[in-house]
Amino acid sequence: LTLTSANVFAQDFVLEEILVTATKRQQTLQETPMAVSVTSADTIEKAQILDIIDLQTVVPSLRVTQLQTSGNTNFLIRGFGNGANNPGIEPSVGVFIDGVYRSRSAAAIGDLPNLQRIEVLRGPQSTLFGKNASAGVISVVTALPGEDFGGSAKVTFGNYGQTIVKGEISGPVTDSLGFGLSASSNKSDGYFDNLSNGSEFNGRDRFGVRGQLYSTPSDRLSLRLILDYDELDEACCGVGNIINGATAGAVAGVGGSLVPENTFSRSGFVNFNPSNKVKNSGTSLQVDYDLENSLITSITSIRNVTRIEDADVDFTSADIIGTNFSDTDIDTFTQELRWSSVGGEKMDWMIGAFFFDEGVTYD
Repeated sequence: LTLTSANVFAQDFVLEEILVTATKRQQTLQETPMAVSVTSADTIEKAQILDIIDLQTVVPSLRVTQLQTSGNTNFLIRGFGNGANNPGIEPSVGVFIDGVYRSRSAAAIGDLPNLQRIEVLRGPQSTLFGKNASAGVISVVTALPGEDFGGSAKVTFGNYGQTIVKGEISGPVTDSLGFGLSASSNKSDGYFDNLSNGSEFNGRDRFGVRGQLYSTPSDRLSLRLILDYDELDEACCGVGNIINGATAGAVAGVGGSLVPENTFSRSGFVNFNPSNKVKNSGTSLQVDYDLENSLITSITSIRNVTRIEDADVDFTSADIIGTNFSDTDIDTFTQELRWSSVGGEKMDWMIGAFFFDEGVTYD
């Protein structure tokens, strides 16, 4: 007879509390009555997510497609989304960065700044986020300036000549005022070969800078001023030939060439390299005033997006369509004002108004 004894240890597991603002008030993820995927800053760092395009690798039901230019990027949630190719159409997936609406996808594709979290809300969100959120919302929340002075810098090297440089610094100016400043640069060579002239495109050339001031003049009042600027100057995008249809014979008949039925060829024939120049800038001011049992919030923003793009959109060496030059300039002003409860035992309420004014010039 063999007797054995074992010690049994009890271990307490503590689940991390995840706070979100999907309902425009701070709640835990478990209390939020909607389908929300939250990606933390730690996950973004470990998964090497550089921009919103990369976010689809960790968020279920989110799909991001980059079409014939960098600015023509389309966000889809549960398969729904529109508005990439026509600057007169506002996307049905609303993108908000620190509560400010980015009315076109070209204004949201830059490298992500110093992040706290990203919330992806699936399904119609028109009640709280407006008419341009019928398919869902991508809400990016950046970090406030740190209470202690500090900073960080990072340099990353990769294949295709990729070089990524990021740096940020933040800290207190006075007991009630803090600042934050960050900048990033992302460059890489192209991986799509233009067989007409031996050049390469589909690379990266992006730069961005962002500054903020955060002030708490009193226990009840807080103000956050953000200024940001980012730009890209890229040769994008290469197109793969999925089906060699009837038009292929017509292309060959006029002396043109294309790579037939090879989606992953990473090569093609075009008369000239495409060009994409996008500049995106803006200023926002958020004011929060605590009335003990309720909160008044005001968010004011002014933004501008300019896009200059050109491409050989027949995507062959034949001179069929020629140049497809476009020049887009979008000026946007938004003002949001809301008054909400901070969380009652029986009922939560919110009263708000949103003003949106936009001018689009498209040549």
